Formats: sequence, C-alpha cells, structure tokens
Amino acid sequence: MFTGRTQELERLEGFYASEHSGIIVLYGRSGIGKTTLARHFVQGKRAVYYAARRVTKEEQLLCMKREWHAESATDFYRVLTHLYESQAKNGKLVLVFDEFRNLLEDTPDFLMAFLRFYSEHHNDGSLMVLLLSSSVGWVENEMAAVLGSAAKLLQGFIKLKEFSFMEVAGYHRESTIQENIYTESVLGGVPAYLRLWREQESFKENVIRLFLSEDAPLFLEAEHYLKQDLRELSAYNTILAALAQGRYKLNDIYEYTGFSRAKISVYLKNLMQLDIAEKLFSFDTKEYKSVQKGLYRIREPFLRFWYRFVYPNLSAISCGRGETVYKEAVEPYLTEYVRESFSNVCGEYLQLMNRYGKLREQYGSFGVWYGKSGRIDVTAKTKDGSYLTGFCDCGSDKTDSPFLETCMALLNSAGVVPAEWYCFSMQGFTTEFEKLAKEKGIYLVCAKDM
Repeated sequence: MFTGRTQELERLEGFYASEHSGIIVLYGRSGIGKTTLARHFVQGKRAVYYAARRVTKEEQLLCMKREWHAESATDFYRVLTHLYESQAKNGKLVLVFDEFRNLLEDTPDFLMAFLRFYSEHHNDGSLMVLLLSSSVGWVENEMAAVLGSAAKLLQGFIKLKEFSFMEVAGYHRESTIQENIYTESVLGGVPAYLRLWREQESFKENVIRLFLSEDAPLFLEAEHYLKQDLRELSAYNTILAALAQGRYKLNDIYEYTGFSRAKISVYLKNLMQLDIAEKLFSFDTKEYKSVQKGLYRIREPFLRFWYRFVYPNLSAISCGRGETVYKEAVEPYLTEYVRESFSNVCGEYLQLMNRYGKLREQYGSFGVWYGKSGRIDVTAKTKDGSYLTGFCDCGSDKTDSPFLETCMALLNSAGVVPAEWYCFSMQGFTTEFEKLAKEKGIYLVCAKDM
C-alpha cells in the first residue's frame, strides 16, 4: 500500500516536466521508502531500474549487460547507449540507479562512461536520472567530492524522512489513535518497519514477534542500520546506550562512558548529522534560570526503543526469554516511554490546528520548554508575545486534578501566562478535572478525539 509522500511526488513530477534532462538524488535512511516512491513515480512512464551491487567493475558490467540484454556491449558507455536506444522512443526515459554509491566507489569507470552518455542527452530533454542512496552521511558530506565537477549536473536533492504521525495513522487505518501512538513510539515513521506491524495483533504480541526473540526481524536491526554509515560501532553503541538510559547531558555521558568530552562531542555531532541523535533547545521564555540546557537524545523512535529495551536484554532474548523481558523490562516502563511520542503527536496536532486557523490566534513558532523540574510539552508564541501551552498526560488512568497542579507549577517556573492552554490525555479526564479546566478556560483533548 502506497501512502503519503505527496510533496515528494509533486517535486519529482516537476523535474520530469522540465524541457531539459536532469539528475535528481533521492536519499534517506534504509527502509524509508525510496524504492517504493520511485516505483510509484514511474508508473505509466518509460522507466528502467537498476540495483547497484557491491561488486567488482567486471561483475557490475556483467550484471548490467544481463539485465539490459546488452550481451554484446564491451563497456559501460556501450551498455548505457544500448539501453537508451532500446527504450527511449516517445516521452522521457527515467533511469533509476538504486544505491548508486556502489557504482561510484566500487566501479570508478562507470562515472566517466555515464558522464559521456549523459552529455549526449542533457539538452534534448529525453532523460531523467534518479540516483537513490541509503547513505545519508555520504550524500551530505562526501558525494560532492567523489563526483567532482560532475556535481554541477545535479538538478535537485530530495531527502525522504519518516512518516508524520498523520501518515502513520493513515497507514494503519484499522487501529485507534492510542494504538497508533504506541506503534509510532516503537517503529517511528519508517515504512519498512510499519509493514511488519500486524494490526490484528496486540501491542505485546507485535513487540515480542518483532523484537524479543533471536529470529525476530528487528532483533539486530539497529546495529545493521548503524553499520551503513558508522565505523566505530562499539563507541556509538555505548553513547546511544547512555542516551537511552536518560543520560542526556554531556557530563552524564562522560561519567557513563569514560570517553573524553571532546570525543563524545565528535560522536554526537556525527550522530546528529545522520539524524540519529539531536540536541534539544528549550523554547525561549522570559525565565532562563529554570531552563535545562545542553540536552541530547536519540531522535528516532525505533532506535530509542531498541537501545532502551532490546540492547540491555540481548542475552535474555537470545536465550528465549522474550516473554519475561516484556513483562519485567518493557511493560512497567511503557507509560513513561510513550510520553515522548505522545508529546510529539500533540505538538503536530496543534501545529495543524494553527496552519488551518483553528486556534484563537496565529502562532509563529512552536517548541518544547525544558525545565529543571519538568517540561511544557508544547509551547508556541505569537509575534505580539502571547503564549500557547500544551501539557500531555500519558498515564494509564484518567487525568485528575494533581496533573493541573503540576502544569501550573511548570508555567510558573517558565514565567509563562498562556493566552491559550491545552491539556491532552491518553485516557480522558475525570469529572473534577473537567470542572476545574472549564473554570480556567483550558481546552481538553482526549487522544481518541484527535
């Protein structure tokens, strides 16, 4: 099932409609849906797909000749020419090279041959080349140097990111909002992982089947994913384990790992360049003393879940104790863990409300206020300085009056008097809380009604 990617498809169609030939780089982490998007885009178009291998140039040439029925060709240029002449008739030919990094690094002769071939069709508008790559760091930091002067031929870049929560909910349409929030907290918005989730099964059944057995499809997926772009996996594993255990400050990571602060900073920078980790910046308010600064966390929910629950229990899972691991190491901490995703969903909800003019005022910026005693899950501000705040309760019971006291204490710490105040609850609100909220003009939103 293909869903989402509306903006990316519109950009691809715009490139395709150009009167000139073009080369577009489509990249993103493995499993994000690059091939699926390319396959959907070329439907009804004249197109050829080639998956580049990590092999010698002789084997690469042999694969191309076999797939493109060009057995008589003696080099890459002649293979490409044969393909073009056999495929290009009326309309533009879309040539898709998946994992094209393999062609550039393992088959250096290919680049020269391709540039010669492409120069013959650059101005006639008969060719569109899609270069796909799962190596995010390589595309953003190294590819230009590998291409050299040929980099100027690139017409555009499209970076595929994870599905938004709205797209996740659209993918799993038979699930409730609460169920999708839990699913997103485990898998994030990675389509390849979402396809593995069975809506007819419970959350527990899915987690055990996908993660908590030695033959589970995602049991060792985190390390396989990181190996694509990171070499010193032992060091990165240690830092990610520290982050997963709530050691968010540089000094906390230093105490946990024993690495120098300079070394940790370099590793964190590399993780952030790959969108694996992120540095958290508190929303700017009038009160600075209570703000938490210099915080880091694992950005991607899938990796956050893996390093929080799978990594510490690899031995037990390998010994077949997945049920026990779920009962003792996962289930008791789920409410606390899922709050991160619920908070993000609430922020996405309010930003959509803002975009479509459904809030009382128009807010120009959204973020999270991180305080020493807690956080305000959603904080926004108008040009005139009016604030919107949102608090999220992910508890297993209905939200009651003590939650309101916590919210008021955090507003006081942040020095914020909101003009618009929302409270979100995973399970709904007690009658007493609803009465207090009405008196204070607080908008209440239950997850099932979002």
